[in-house]
Amino acid sequence: MRGRLVMAGVLVAAGTVTVSSLLIGATEPTVQPYDFNGDGIADLTIGVPGNVVAGKRAAGSVVVANGTSGGPSSSSVRLDQESPGVPGAAEPDDSFGQAFTSADFDADGYADLAVSAPIEAIGTTQGAGYVSVHYGSSGGVHASRSTAFSEDTAGMPGAVGWDEFFGYSLASGDLNGDGYDDLVIGAPLDHVDGHANAGSLRVVFGSGSGLDPSSAVWIDQSTPHVPGTPEAEDRFGEQLAVGDIDDDGHADLVVTTLGEQISGSSDRGSVHVLYGPFDDAPSAGGYIDSAHIDGIGEFSGSALALGHFNDDPYLDVAIGVSDQKVGEDGAAGRLAVLYADEDGLSHDDVEVFDQDSPGIAGGPEPEDYFASSLAAGDFDGDGVDDLIVGMRSEAIGSATGSGASMVLFGNATGGISASGAVWIDQDTPGVPGTVWEADHFGWTVGALDTDGDGRDEPLIGSPGNAAGTVTVVKVRPGDLESATALAEGDLGWSAGSDGDAFGITLPR
Repeated sequence: MRGRLVMAGVLVAAGTVTVSSLLIGATEPTVQPYDFNGDGIADLTIGVPGNVVAGKRAAGSVVVANGTSGGPSSSSVRLDQESPGVPGAAEPDDSFGQAFTSADFDADGYADLAVSAPIEAIGTTQGAGYVSVHYGSSGGVHASRSTAFSEDTAGMPGAVGWDEFFGYSLASGDLNGDGYDDLVIGAPLDHVDGHANAGSLRVVFGSGSGLDPSSAVWIDQSTPHVPGTPEAEDRFGEQLAVGDIDDDGHADLVVTTLGEQISGSSDRGSVHVLYGPFDDAPSAGGYIDSAHIDGIGEFSGSALALGHFNDDPYLDVAIGVSDQKVGEDGAAGRLAVLYADEDGLSHDDVEVFDQDSPGIAGGPEPEDYFASSLAAGDFDGDGVDDLIVGMRSEAIGSATGSGASMVLFGNATGGISASGAVWIDQDTPGVPGTVWEADHFGWTVGALDTDGDGRDEPLIGSPGNAAGTVTVVKVRPGDLESATALAEGDLGWSAGSDGDAFGITLPR
């Protein structure tokens, strides 16, 4: 029995749902993100924010399946606010698992997991938001040491507010260069200086005992070295990622500001690069706005991924503009890839793709939302990162909202290219499932090496496919090698129910 994706308690804005981001670049940690038990293979982590927990609708959970040499284990553990040691309690519409990220916050050799419940009520304040942290160990993260914080936690800057969604977005990496990974918490609907939905961030620094909320600093567009000023509906912090953009040995923070109105233009959306090392502010800041890049003016920054898409040492930035009009087709969607150099990002080295681009399959149609989700990884093992692009509402035949994804490959000299691109939907030979209206195959995409072979696997979430599925793919240029679909029942749980939104959050 199939049903439409039930979005109650699941945040949607400008065609996207928040997903996790992780550290990439010269400051790469020795501990692989998502390797919670330290066995050298990343553990598949899947958000289920619509899951019923203790009878509470959309309380939400996260499922973790150990990585093995044969891929994800057929059994898994579930984390929620009724799990042993997890602070808080399951409540309707908390959406625990809406966003997550992984890093080693206490530098003990095990990856840790930070999970948000952005609609969590704090006291009587609805939609205030909450983040829990689960520390890795030889036994993984289930029943391990956990802690949690909100804007009501002692030492955390700010104060709880209605529907500000603290934890809407998350990212992690060592931003101050002390050897401990840090956590970045996005609140793009936060009020700043009286401006509704201007957006803000908290950076919580790691230590030998883990994340310390008393170390946290507040960052918004009035912080030193952050370009711009807070304005209503800017949504600073919509998407987050951490990596060394300019190859100076310091991790940097990339932030999309989805609703930023560009002065003198009707365009909206910008990308901030906040350069490390951080203390109470970044060391410097850079700014890319949509008005200076042709064709990405309609809420640029709805998706974000970082990768080494060519053979230079600088980290490149892919941004989704899923609401972009292409020709006469509204919200057909575009992708922009920005190539960095020693000075960081600029408006000068950008490549733009849409479904009218040579080599890109399909064609632009209203509300395809091309590039509504992005993830980067080395899918073919050539040492250059590739990109998977989600199209959450692509129509396959007459099945509106069925969804699709496409893998675009990087190359040493030219970066991301449509050459050898691989289109994937549920009608593609070898892909399990059946095309169906509102499955939203590709609503979220991810990347993770779940079998330890050195090649990342593209992950494709289809949260509207009954209770939801995640398809794990092996791919090379021009060749879909294999595809395995996983549902809750394949990981040791009951089949779930419509609205669980299994797979709406995936590792990037």
